[in-house]
Amino acid sequence: MHPPLDHPLYYHLVGGFLRFLSIFGGAFFLLWFYLRETRKPAPLPCSSQDHLTILPLRLQAYERFVLFLERIHPSNLVLRLNSPDLTALQLQSLLVRTIREEFEYNLSQQLYIPETSWELIKNAKEETIAMINHASSALPENAGSADLVKMIFEVAISRGKLPVETALDEIKKELQRLF
Repeated sequence: MHPPLDHPLYYHLVGGFLRFLSIFGGAFFLLWFYLRETRKPAPLPCSSQDHLTILPLRLQAYERFVLFLERIHPSNLVLRLNSPDLTALQLQSLLVRTIREEFEYNLSQQLYIPETSWELIKNAKEETIAMINHASSALPENAGSADLVKMIFEVAISRGKLPVETALDEIKKELQRLF
């Protein structure tokens, strides 16, 4: 026969075992739940339908900014707008106005690109305008457009890699990360 369970030692052992199970069982459950929740993949910020709508807009924004940066690159800009009958001052004004107009035309596209890329694009625009103004200020007042073109190329060569090229590189990298 089994000894009776009226003995207090049995109650203490069973009670201690139940406490042990409840504490460590609860801790195990909490740890399991925490790990399960933290290992879940992060939810996408938008639905797949939203993603299908936004992706073409983002690609179009990248495309337009690449085109913008190519168009304001000093070598492309002066070759496209230079005319022998312009003075250096007239060409300077035309170049700066063209850069600003192209920038304003693409301004709304900033919504679809990261802030770092947008800052590089703005910097490229400002630096290109500053370079044109710097080249123009180094010329005499009666200089022709050919003199300004020559000076712009000299300033561009002396600066090395232009901010326009840096922004283009960043946009290309961003597109590679996107895909």
